[in-house]
Amino acid sequence: MAEKEQSEIELDEDAARVEGNAPPLNGEGNSAAAGVEDEVVVTIGEENPSEDQPAPDWVRELRKSHRELQREKRDLEERLKAATTKPDALGKKPALEDFDYDAAKFETAITAWHDQKRAADDKAAQERAQADAAAKAWSERIAEYGASKSALKVKDYEDSEATVQEALSQTQQGIILQGAKNPALVVYALGKNPAKIKEVSAITDPVKFAFAVAQLETQLKVTNKRTPPPPETTISGTVSKSGAVDGALERLRADAEKTGDYTNVLKYKRQKAAQKSA
Repeated sequence: MAEKEQSEIELDEDAARVEGNAPPLNGEGNSAAAGVEDEVVVTIGEENPSEDQPAPDWVRELRKSHRELQREKRDLEERLKAATTKPDALGKKPALEDFDYDAAKFETAITAWHDQKRAADDKAAQERAQADAAAKAWSERIAEYGASKSALKVKDYEDSEATVQEALSQTQQGIILQGAKNPALVVYALGKNPAKIKEVSAITDPVKFAFAVAQLETQLKVTNKRTPPPPETTISGTVSKSGAVDGALERLRADAEKTGDYTNVLKYKRQKAAQKSA
C-alpha cells in the first residue's frame, strides 16, 4: 500500500514537470538557489549600513515640488542675468560730416572704429564658442550622472538625492557633479548619512569643499546585498520493493532533465503502475 502511494506521489511530481509546474531537481535551473544579487549597500568608512525606511509619499511629493520651484527660480535668475548683461559699447560709426569733412581725420576715426568692431566681434564669437563648449560638457556630465544613477542598484536613490539638494548649495552640488569620479555614489552616500552631510554642508569655501568631497569619495564602500536562497528541493529516486533502484526510470529521468521533456518518464511510470494493478 505504501509502495502504491509512493508511486502515485512520484507520478504526480513527474506529471507536474511535464506541465512545467514543478521545481527542477536538486534546485538546478533556479537562479535564486545560488542567491540573486538584489541591491547594493553604500557606506562611508566603517559606518554600519543604514536600514532607514523610505520617505512617505507626501514627503516625496513635497520634495519634488520644492525641487521644481528651485529649478524655476534658477532659470529665471539666469534669464534675468543674461538680459542685463550688455556687450562692450562700440559707439556710433563715424561719418565724414562729424569731422567737418576733414578726410584725414575721418579716415583715422573710421579705421579705428572698424578695428574696434572687429575686436568686439571676435570677442563675442569666442564667448559663444566657450559657452557652447561648456553647455555641451555640462550636458554630457548630466547624462553620465543619470546613467550612473540608473546603474546604482538601490531603491531609495531619489530620497537621498532630495536630501542632498535640500542640504547643499547649488555651488556645492555643482562641485560634486563636476568633480567627483562617481557623483551618483557620492550623492547617495551623503543622503544616507545625516552627520556627514551636515559636516560637508558647513564648508562654504569651494576649494576646501572640493577637497572634502574627494577625501570622502575614497572612503566609500559598496557591498552587495543578496536575497537568501530558497530551501533546496531534492526528489529521491524510485526504489523497488526489494530496495533496488529502477535503472530504466532513472535513465529516462536523466534524459528528461537534459531536455526538459518528462513525457517518457510519465509514460513509463503509468505502464509500471498498470502492471502492478493488473
